[in-house]
Amino acid sequence: MAKSIRSKIKKRLRTAKRQRIDAMIVVPRLKEHHEALTRVAQGRTIETRKPKNAFKYPKAPDAVFPQHEIMKPIDFRAQNLPMAGYAFRGNRRKYDADQAEFMTQVATAMHPKMERLAGGGAVLASTGKRISVAEAELIAAAVQGAAGSDQLAAASVVAAAAAEASAPGGAPEAARPAAARSAPEPAPEGEADTSRRPVVKDARRQQRAAEHRPRPKSGATKKRGKRSAAEATEAYRAAAATAAAPAAPKPAAPQAAALQEAAAAPARGAADGDAEMTPVSSAGQSMKVKKKAKRKTKAA
Repeated sequence: MAKSIRSKIKKRLRTAKRQRIDAMIVVPRLKEHHEALTRVAQGRTIETRKPKNAFKYPKAPDAVFPQHEIMKPIDFRAQNLPMAGYAFRGNRRKYDADQAEFMTQVATAMHPKMERLAGGGAVLASTGKRISVAEAELIAAAVQGAAGSDQLAAASVVAAAAAEASAPGGAPEAARPAAARSAPEPAPEGEADTSRRPVVKDARRQQRAAEHRPRPKSGATKKRGKRSAAEATEAYRAAAATAAAPAAPKPAAPQAAALQEAAAAPARGAADGDAEMTPVSSAGQSMKVKKKAKRKTKAA
């Protein structure tokens, strides 16, 4: 049975989805804004700038190639929502103190964190090194001469260390041994190398290739020349005359057989000497034959 938008069950399911969005997106964003305001109040503000796009400004010192970031999608399936199991008909809305505390913990704490599946960050156009977005903004602020640029050097070092520590299997460069830092990292097998500098796409290459490509079936058939108006008129008149001419009637099967027999009768009459052939009239299709009576000889 269909459910209306005023359905209580559907309202509780929408509330469960909204609680997951609040826990995974809204609350971390509010915490980040609160930390930024706290730094402003304490006088530790560091101004950042947006780096330039390397596709448009390839020679700029702060230009970067932006990378597409793929985040793990939010799971809204009822089987994975913690509060969806309590959205059923007949459930009570008032709980005791311990029950209300448990329900609040389920609604706010039992949610996964946002995860990055692939991509993200940026690639410096000058060196080809992959860095985080925060570090790219700090470098852009240092190049563009933002306020508080004396603190940007230390902040960039801290941001780089945090980015390397947060990377999967990564550690700060200083914490690694000298042999590990000097040895080149093995190339990944079966994976895409995202550390290389992107190549600018040549959009006109396909167009140039299409111009030199031969057309399909260009020499297979010859094009017929256009007929003049007089030739077309003459052909039309000939076709109309052929269609208007009456067709000769074909003789029927019995009439054809009678005509053949009449043609063969005179030859037989001349040979026998006792048959006479009469011509066939136009109206009738019968043939009359007279036979001479045999003369009776008298006995001697």
